[in-house]
Amino acid sequence: MRRLRSIALAITVLFVAPLQAQQLRPGLLVGRVLDSEGARVGAAVLRATQGARTIIIEADEDGDYRISGLLAGSWTVSVRRLGYRPVAVTIEMPAEGLRRNFALESTVAALDPQLIAARWTGVRGVVGDARRLSPLTGASIRLLGGDAVTGSDSLGNFALPMPGGREVLLRVERSGFDARLVSVRVPIDGYLQIEVPLDTMLREARDLWIYRDLDQRLKFATPRSAQVSREELVATDATSLGAALSAARSVTSRGIVVNRRACVFVNGTAKPGLPIDAIQANDVEFVEAYPPGSDLTRTLALRWPPGAVCGVPDGTIAASRAGARQFAQFISVWLRDP
Repeated sequence: MRRLRSIALAITVLFVAPLQAQQLRPGLLVGRVLDSEGARVGAAVLRATQGARTIIIEADEDGDYRISGLLAGSWTVSVRRLGYRPVAVTIEMPAEGLRRNFALESTVAALDPQLIAARWTGVRGVVGDARRLSPLTGASIRLLGGDAVTGSDSLGNFALPMPGGREVLLRVERSGFDARLVSVRVPIDGYLQIEVPLDTMLREARDLWIYRDLDQRLKFATPRSAQVSREELVATDATSLGAALSAARSVTSRGIVVNRRACVFVNGTAKPGLPIDAIQANDVEFVEAYPPGSDLTRTLALRWPPGAVCGVPDGTIAASRAGARQFAQFISVWLRDP
């Protein structure tokens, strides 16, 4: 997997060559958000203010932005991006419109050269407030199924070392915010850089035993079970979760058949009668799949309502390769946070 670029940068503003794809017209401010090396930075939030009037837009995934409806005169434009230092500059809007780029400079400390030379592996990143786009200090980042844990510093930055070449599930939490599960694959010879926005607590908090059970299952998972990250699901290009699991590398390599009769849990809650292919793959962050006898903790079996029906009685989702030899009895689905 390619490494993600550093996220979190101080901002300078530059005049740049015109973007050929954008035609200027009165009231239009266009440009691009870049990092200090000239690479594009997507999803930055730009706010243009003139007196009591404020216009807020979000740059696209390629860093391009477009703000229309700006009257000629003086405007204050601010740019914010989670993990980046905010900036506010005053511009003079000419009658014919304006092109202007914003360049962001990282606040993430460079990895120690000795660690790079030693091929440090793990996950680095920043935790921030999803609404204010500001860093969060004191957030806990914990590897579920393992003992690794760390916290975010005053700039929201964290570094969690762990062996490379594996799928992992992190739980990120901070008081006053919704806890979040993040699935990633650690590169075999390097590190992955991510950003984790946390929202102010709006949903009902999940019982702690749900996360405790998840942690125990991952800690004692046998080679017969499968843990599937969001990245792996997306790579299958499947629409339904059932089809995605049937094509996922972690499932096929273990010879697991995804059956519509499986007992399905969603976010730790049993869902009797729910077939796995009724769930959209794009809505999922992480999946656990357990053939009979592979969940040594028996937490799923103990949580399933006595006498409740698992999935649907008719049909199966065919295995994606010959020689599959075991059916998934329990499938635990963790939905992606909005």
